[in-house]
Amino acid sequence: MKKITIAFKYILIASFLFSTGCEDIFEYSPYAANVKDSYKDIGIENLEEILEQGTEGKEEFKFAVFADSHYSYHELDEAVVNVNSRKDIDFVIVNGDIADHGYLKEYELFHETMDDLKIPYLTTIGNHDYRSNGEDVYKEMYGNRNYTIKYNNCLFVLWDDVFWESNKTPDFNWLEENLEEGADYEKKFVVCHIPPFDAQFDDESELLYSDLMNRYNVNLSIHGHIHRFHYSEYYNDGVNYMATDAIIDKEYVIVTVKKDEIVIEAIKY
Repeated sequence: MKKITIAFKYILIASFLFSTGCEDIFEYSPYAANVKDSYKDIGIENLEEILEQGTEGKEEFKFAVFADSHYSYHELDEAVVNVNSRKDIDFVIVNGDIADHGYLKEYELFHETMDDLKIPYLTTIGNHDYRSNGEDVYKEMYGNRNYTIKYNNCLFVLWDDVFWESNKTPDFNWLEENLEEGADYEKKFVVCHIPPFDAQFDDESELLYSDLMNRYNVNLSIHGHIHRFHYSEYYNDGVNYMATDAIIDKEYVIVTVKKDEIVIEAIKY
């Protein structure tokens, strides 16, 4: 009787597979990277929207920083609602770990939640975003992992600094070239998921990163990854380092950029 039951179970499974068809099976594979056309190039669209609104000189502006949303979609939705309730934030930067396992479905759920945001947002890639086929999904949805944006005479350098999960060394040459080209901007921000004082940076890479921040007078180095709020002049060299808490803790950061100062505020919601 036991053998008959097992055989019947396999017949049911086989029947299901044939009835659904091969295309449907692979469509729902967690490792799929076939991004829908409507979900492609989101990063480019957001970038263009930010550039359109940032061409005029402003006495001050504000941007919000989210990080490490992973699978915390309910808390992410609440963060979006909180930002939408304000009228003083120009754009949002989501600083890595959009996904938890790098699955296409995680990226889709993230986008569907962020699509309710009334202002544009930018992203960086995090270490969790590299898992599975996450790197390919990220590229199709959000574009280059390294890019810059000039906003209100400020330079934003968004940079991929993932060592371990990417199996490569981050492109420090690209980082330096873009900081050098943007040396004349009023203020400079470098945005990357992992802070240089994290274990992914070896001593040489940590020294190189901190030296670049100091040499090119970066005003603020912005991170996530450590799942707690941090703000300090970490190396006592005039450069401030900030990390925001994970979304699951219902916290994000607002950065207010004024002519003579930068104000950091952790927002609990």
